[in-house]
Amino acid sequence: MDTKVKKQVRIQEIQELIHGFGDMHLTQELTAYCITLLDLLAKKKKCDLTRGRKEIWASAVICVIARMNLLFIKNKNVISMNNILGYFNTKAGAVGIRAVGIEKSCNLTIGHEGLCSKDILNNVTIIKFANGKVFTSAMGRKRRMLLRYM
Repeated sequence: MDTKVKKQVRIQEIQELIHGFGDMHLTQELTAYCITLLDLLAKKKKCDLTRGRKEIWASAVICVIARMNLLFIKNKNVISMNNILGYFNTKAGAVGIRAVGIEKSCNLTIGHEGLCSKDILNNVTIIKFANGKVFTSAMGRKRRMLLRYM
């Protein structure tokens, strides 16, 4: 099989796995972020999606999106790593290594536009005013109130 065809088939398989998990455990928005990240990975020349188990790739993509959207925070109780690992029958070590590799190869951080919810983006986007005061974007929306304290 041609390398490009093999890669396209693998991408489709991983997408199906992500959608299956997303239908059971994620919102449509979070599932869309996962697919967007997979598309971003597919464009990376150094990222060979045909190597390794497709379940590990799917688990890792979901873990990266979960971390970036703070879904593993216990008080939010959105999803746990055990849900992901159990669903795909994968091991934490393999998924963790792959997830870190994904974050590094795509240069991802919390607040990466297109992969994080607007709430996350508003709370991590920093605005620095000319007088040196720093606020988050969420605070910046309350501009009139902020200007009174400057």
